[in-house]
Amino acid sequence: MTALAVMSSTVSCSSEKPGVPSPASSAPQTAASSTENQDVFAGLDACALLREATASLSYEEYNPETLESDNGCRAKKTDYGNVGSYLVDKEGIDGVSTSQGTKTTIQIGGRDAVQLSGDGGRGTCYIGIAVTKNTRASVGVTLVDGTNEQACADTKVIAEQLAPKLPAGS
Repeated sequence: MTALAVMSSTVSCSSEKPGVPSPASSAPQTAASSTENQDVFAGLDACALLREATASLSYEEYNPETLESDNGCRAKKTDYGNVGSYLVDKEGIDGVSTSQGTKTTIQIGGRDAVQLSGDGGRGTCYIGIAVTKNTRASVGVTLVDGTNEQACADTKVIAEQLAPKLPAGS
C-alpha cells in the first residue's frame, strides 16, 4: 500500500491532456498509519498497571525494570515470590519461545496469549498477551516455594486483571 501511495503522489494524469502523465501537486498523500507503526503503549507505565492488577494481592516494592523492554516493572511479596510485567513494543506473542518449559496457547481477557510453564525453573510461569501482531504485554511469576501449576494459576489471575487495562489491539 505504501508503494501505491508513493506512486500515486509522484505521477498523475493531467486533466488538460487526457492520458498524459504530469507531476502531481507537492502535497504528499499519506496513508493512515496502522496501530503497529505507532507506540501503542504511549502514556502507559508498567508499574502503574502492575500495581492496579495486583492491588488486592499484597505485593510491594514496585520497581521499574528493563529486562524484556524499556517499560517493565517487578514487585515482590515477602516469603512468597515476585511478579514482573512488561509492555513490549517490538515483538508480539509469536516471538515468545521457551528453552526448558512448556508453551501453551491460551486466551486472556478475550485476547490471544501464550503461557510458558516452568521456563525459569520450578515455580515459574510467564504469560504473553497479544496487543497487536507486533506488540505484547507480559506477566511472569516466580514463587519462593511452589509448583509451576501454582505459579501459572497466580500469573493467570494477574494477567486477567491486566488485560482490560491494555490498549485495544488491531
